[in-house]
Amino acid sequence: MNNLEKYVNYVQPVAKAINKHHSSFFCLEYFSLSAEDLFAKNGLVEFMTDEKYSPEHFSGTIPLVYAQWGEETGASIVLEISPEQRKLLNPEVATILLGEHYKLWEDGVVYLLMDHEYYQTCAGFTVTEQIDPTNGDVGDALDFLSRGLGLNYLTIKTRYIHIRHDLESVLGLE
Repeated sequence: MNNLEKYVNYVQPVAKAINKHHSSFFCLEYFSLSAEDLFAKNGLVEFMTDEKYSPEHFSGTIPLVYAQWGEETGASIVLEISPEQRKLLNPEVATILLGEHYKLWEDGVVYLLMDHEYYQTCAGFTVTEQIDPTNGDVGDALDFLSRGLGLNYLTIKTRYIHIRHDLESVLGLE
């Protein structure tokens, strides 16, 4: 089980309680995508379709966490892409996710922090930040999700201090 899946399992009870008692749009889900599941649409990236929209509809090896807290807007994803998986991406998707020089990326896992954008004619995700071994790790990616969900008490790193809690133990980041 990778750290994105461990994070979802750890936070899922809180997400379900918020969904039940506060906001029916609030959710946190783990997906295993294949490179073919990612598609480009009007400069945005999407993975859900009318036929494939739930975690059980996907069976790839690319980890993705989907976090939603609003109806039309208010969603983010974290996508974990390995060097092998980057080679399998559609060139249009790879350009949107990693830039026009995506073929020059070094080895190592890249975490793509993405926010949902909703327009009159289309919707999808756009890259907010790329986390690679030179500028961060999985903790930064998980903090992005925690802050988006409004669960700031679950952030691992803050600007001024490092907060220790059970999440670090669950993820093996101690």
